[in-house]
Amino acid sequence: MFDNPKGLSRSAIGKPFQVFQHRPFLIFWLGACISNTGNWTENAAQSWAVTTQTVGNPHQGLLVEILQFADFCPVLLLALLAGVISDRVNRKVWLITLQSLACALGVGLAVAAFMGRATPWVVIVFTFLEGIIWALNGPVFLSVVPSLVPRAELDRALALNSVQFNMARLCGPMLAAALIGTIGVAGAFTFNACTFLPLLIALLVAIPGTPAPTRTKTASIYDDIREGLKFVWTTPGTRRLTIMGMFFMFLAAPLQGLLPVFAQSVLKGGPTMFGLMLSAIGLGSILGALLLSCIPAYYPRHHLIPLAMCGFAVIGLLFSLSTTPTLSLIILVASGTFWLLSLNPSNTANQLLATDANRGRVLSIMLLAQQGGMPLGHLFAGFLTHYMSPPWVLRCMLGTLLVVMVVFLFVREPAIDNLPRRNSGKLTLWGTFWEAVTAHSHHPAYPAEIGISSEKAESHVEAVIKR
Repeated sequence: MFDNPKGLSRSAIGKPFQVFQHRPFLIFWLGACISNTGNWTENAAQSWAVTTQTVGNPHQGLLVEILQFADFCPVLLLALLAGVISDRVNRKVWLITLQSLACALGVGLAVAAFMGRATPWVVIVFTFLEGIIWALNGPVFLSVVPSLVPRAELDRALALNSVQFNMARLCGPMLAAALIGTIGVAGAFTFNACTFLPLLIALLVAIPGTPAPTRTKTASIYDDIREGLKFVWTTPGTRRLTIMGMFFMFLAAPLQGLLPVFAQSVLKGGPTMFGLMLSAIGLGSILGALLLSCIPAYYPRHHLIPLAMCGFAVIGLLFSLSTTPTLSLIILVASGTFWLLSLNPSNTANQLLATDANRGRVLSIMLLAQQGGMPLGHLFAGFLTHYMSPPWVLRCMLGTLLVVMVVFLFVREPAIDNLPRRNSGKLTLWGTFWEAVTAHSHHPAYPAEIGISSEKAESHVEAVIKR
């Protein structure tokens, strides 16, 4: 997003499709896109199955949020262990093993649905088991990308990964709506099980069968976890990214978790409306990826991330006030855009701050903060539905998110971009806000000079790595 002395972080979308010249990455990208489409189809079908079977139940909102909690809570339990495993094993073999297990679970849920046994609690149990697979899969899945493209093109590859994920997020719910309307939820579950095959083929063909990363010394699992936590906490950039990610995912969770309730109770719609709402978020995320290409190369991530999170909170508050389907869908498109602008730069920054030796652990801590904060947010939102309506749950949690992110916007951390702090002089409150939004002091024409050298700016990270 900016130019730094090592040239590690230029615009994430600059000439993005050139990355597809690397055939392994292209094959991996296509397989992941097809599989993620199936995952989003299943996700929408799971939410709709629980929602429709609990109509009139006073605990409907709680059960819907428990479903979301079951999907993400394994990250809380297994993320750190998953990072250690990722840094110790042959990543190709481990990925194929995990995806094969996920495929078996997908088949099991489809069979249960065809037999009429996919009750809310059965769906929740399968969702929890699949969540265990995804918790173990997350760090290693992200860690293989740097092995498929040159490091100079890593940011563009990660951006394109976000594009395929959100293309799947756009298409999956629409396919779910069509399949549920014609075959039922069993059809959506079956489609998901079938989409694992292209990804398994892609993993066999595209991922290099490299051994585990070289280790200078043997260490216990506990020592590896402690070393990863120490790196993240003592490196200012990764520390700030982790804290912001945790707050953001916890407080933003109900905007997605309560969507089926909004579709049915507020907008008076059915599975088609729910599918359109999820697809609107996916469309917005694709637009957000394209919008990244319009952001000037000098604009730093430590400005962009909290600003985008503030934008997401404002959009979510607007959604809580809408009772019109068309307006709600437009707002959800905007929410998807700000979601992408919040998380994609965060993930790219973490990748660039990590090393090859600790990448799995650093990414696992990022996932723990992000995906671990989300189930807690879902559970808390479900608890609040006992005391207030879903729109007011959104207003309370997203209003809090806006306040927290405004603080992070004013108190920024340049180490996210591996940059030193710049002294812009004493600014008024308005001047501080304008600087936070425009990042004017980072413009190439800005007269102020950086007070320390790039080598000094990176010395702390290198010291932590050596320790």
